[in-house]
Amino acid sequence: MEEFPNAPSLPQILEARRILRRALLPTPLRTFPRLNRWIRGEIWLKLEAWQPTGSFKVRGALARVAHLTPAERARGVVTASAGNHGLAVAFVARMGGGIPTTVFVPETAAQNKIRALESLEVPLKRVGWSYEEAHAAALAFAASTGACYIHAYEDPWVVAGQGTIALEILEELPQADAVLVPVGGGGLISGIALVYQALAPQTRIIGVQTEASPALAASLRDGRLYADYPAGPTLADGLAGGVGALAYQLARQGAIHEVVVVREETVLRAIGLLAVEAHLIGEGSGAVGLAALLEDPERWVGKRVVLILSGGNLDGEILKRAVEVFLAEGSV
Repeated sequence: MEEFPNAPSLPQILEARRILRRALLPTPLRTFPRLNRWIRGEIWLKLEAWQPTGSFKVRGALARVAHLTPAERARGVVTASAGNHGLAVAFVARMGGGIPTTVFVPETAAQNKIRALESLEVPLKRVGWSYEEAHAAALAFAASTGACYIHAYEDPWVVAGQGTIALEILEELPQADAVLVPVGGGGLISGIALVYQALAPQTRIIGVQTEASPALAASLRDGRLYADYPAGPTLADGLAGGVGALAYQLARQGAIHEVVVVREETVLRAIGLLAVEAHLIGEGSGAVGLAALLEDPERWVGKRVVLILSGGNLDGEILKRAVEVFLAEGSV
């Protein structure tokens, strides 16, 4: 496996899987005939929305917290998040014996995720209007208190934890034409891409972003890393902001084969389609892969495609609107 900054090795990803097996069951990989009818392909969904915190982020948090030293556990941990990563770190820290945890979120964080964080009774700091501002505040907090900062997508053990998704997919479905992966900071697609590069390089790894925050697509277009990105209003709040150096380098060197950008209105339709035709709740960040299929349906006819349904922490009003839009339009 080629060396990249902050990249875990394949042995680290395998070690992360051993750690996760002690605490989590593999998530289901399912195909839904009604979705296949709409897309005219063989569509498989990796149901990370069914994780105990409602997103894949618990994987990376478990792998990272398992490698805290006794001194780091005593000092506590801190992180910044749009919501799901913070939920995961807080949940895992509680599982780990009550490790002191502080979570920074931007003021724009989704209210349903704020409520979930509050239910875990961790100190919650609302700072700034973007992930990047919350991240800077969390780093300052770590420097002043000695707390261990757990990065959402630039920590090798976090990325290793996310990469275990690919190992599970390959065990059940070794032959796929493509895996479509939501991209925010890039930890999820980095872990998946590293595994496929090593074990199944014939499968295309395709990142998906929304037009409100296409940081990786823009980085590749312009030949420079957008670690900060001024995201517009988006249904995919978990993908808003800049992208990490690891995902950028993997994309530049071909482990991530392509990045597509989808419209916000298509993400809304995808949320509705998941709810009506598959009886699944997917937040905007998790539904972007299906949105990519909807925007270019002819490309996927007859293809075997895996979508990462990365999270299901969806606001009820957005779900209601998505179902109404989908039912009103009635066809792909």
